[in-house]
Amino acid sequence: MKAIRVNEWGKTVLEDLPQPTPGNDEVLVRIHAASINPFDTAVLAGYMSSMVTLPITLGTDFSGEVVAVGADIKHVKPGDAVYGLVPGHSGTFAEYTIAKANEVTYKPKSLDYVNAAALPLPSMAAWQSLFDIAQLRSGECVLIHGVAGNVGSLALQFAKSTGAYVYGTDIPEKAEFAQSLGVDRFIDTKEERFEDIVKDVDIVLDYVGGEYLQRSYSVLKPGGRYVTALLMGTPQEEAQRLGILSFGLWSQPKTEHLEKVAELFDAGKLKVAVNRTFPLDEVVAAMDFRMKTTTPGKIVLTIQQ
Repeated sequence: MKAIRVNEWGKTVLEDLPQPTPGNDEVLVRIHAASINPFDTAVLAGYMSSMVTLPITLGTDFSGEVVAVGADIKHVKPGDAVYGLVPGHSGTFAEYTIAKANEVTYKPKSLDYVNAAALPLPSMAAWQSLFDIAQLRSGECVLIHGVAGNVGSLALQFAKSTGAYVYGTDIPEKAEFAQSLGVDRFIDTKEERFEDIVKDVDIVLDYVGGEYLQRSYSVLKPGGRYVTALLMGTPQEEAQRLGILSFGLWSQPKTEHLEKVAELFDAGKLKVAVNRTFPLDEVVAAMDFRMKTTTPGKIVLTIQQ
């Protein structure tokens, strides 16, 4: 099979590898599409060198068709259309991948393979930061940084589905997209400071990071919750002094969450955006485009049709 490999930091190569064989608790998937996440770019650049060992096949998200299953797999079977994510152990910028039982389930019936591939990691990050960590309750007020991004736009839709009031920050080029998804107050990061607009929110979901961390603490009410899905620590002493809760999140694949997301899409309650597709052998161009574009939506690699 063909796969995008990193044998040295900063360089990719399209290699021929043996087709993998699933273990007892694994699924072999023929990949139709895979989407690019910031994690993939970070791995390629070597920023994850303390966690990742070379050589490695890039890619986390996927959609495709089940080819074979291990003896312990009961929830999917050969021929099923599926989607999911493999966090580091297999790689999805390839013609085939191996997924563990908790990493794969039926894709939304209402979505094609390209749109389904845009969902797994962003939907897990959005769902788990909003519900598992922040424990959003109906009627609360939420501020989402990067509200029109791939994670933020899903968090926005999840929050609105519970009846939350949502503030959202992002660049002005993405205002129309965020408004189409129901943001109550869009904050233009080039013209406005969110601290001048937002006061006493219950939850801040930070998908931007940097200086937004410290600035966000000031707009939370006592007992409020700050959650970042970025790979950084949060200043706990400052949070305790202000009487707020501060969390980092490393999202995990969970079949029950993937199934819930698929159910919401098939019920017409969620939308996903794909910006552009590239073939597998143009992965470097795809990553470069992702870094430069201001148009909302995932960048997706089309692999096998």
